Amino acid sequence: MRALLLAAAAVAVVLPVVPAQTWTTAACGPATVSAGDYRQYEGTGPGTTAFTFLVTVSTAPGCTATGSVNYVTEHVSTTPADLVAASGTLTWTDSTTAAAVVVGVVRDSAPEPEEAFSVRLSGAQNLVIAKDRGRGQIIDDDLPPVETSLDGGKICWRYEGSVDIGVHTSTPARAPITLHYRTIHTGTNPPGYYPVKDGLITIPVGATRGTATIRLKTDQSLPDDQFYVEIFSPSAGTLGLTKVPVTVKTKR
Repeated sequence: MRALLLAAAAVAVVLPVVPAQTWTTAACGPATVSAGDYRQYEGTGPGTTAFTFLVTVSTAPGCTATGSVNYVTEHVSTTPADLVAASGTLTWTDSTTAAAVVVGVVRDSAPEPEEAFSVRLSGAQNLVIAKDRGRGQIIDDDLPPVETSLDGGKICWRYEGSVDIGVHTSTPARAPITLHYRTIHTGTNPPGYYPVKDGLITIPVGATRGTATIRLKTDQSLPDDQFYVEIFSPSAGTLGLTKVPVTVKTKR
């Protein structure tokens, strides 16, 4: 027995000690960054339309990015008057969150072909550039013209709880079209609905219709009510019929 114990002890002495594996940031290596593309309508009227390019980060599992990269806008088929030139530096510190580069495209009402520009990445520090250019495609909304209108007014019952007012565009959306809506109170009684100051309607790609929804107060003791729905600030094209009445009746 004593001999067996001594042998076991000897084996235990010679067995190597394997340290627990540890992970360091050095094992992660530099993260990669990629510039995304963005496609949107040019817009009509004064001002600019924001084109938002996402610069995404890719790392090994469990790792984060620390570093920086420069960006600059470059003309492809656009003229200098079409863009608000942008340049700068994006920085990450122990993060994997995408960064945004916002470029202003000058709106106008002139029919013209589609145009393009790019956002180019360069000068990476502690990062590797996987896709150095994001393509910006400017869709003309003047040929054919894009016009968005309300369908018309409505008469509805209070017990229904809400009312939907339709909107439609003159041509299918080639990029998402957004517009805003609000309610306008009439009369001297308190509103028998929940007022909307700035609602958002989005018409998706390929569609021609959207909806403005207004919630109604269902208390049957409230009197009949009337208000207006108005649309404003479209992201593309112009507006046709912008304001319609809604009459709310209480069932008796």
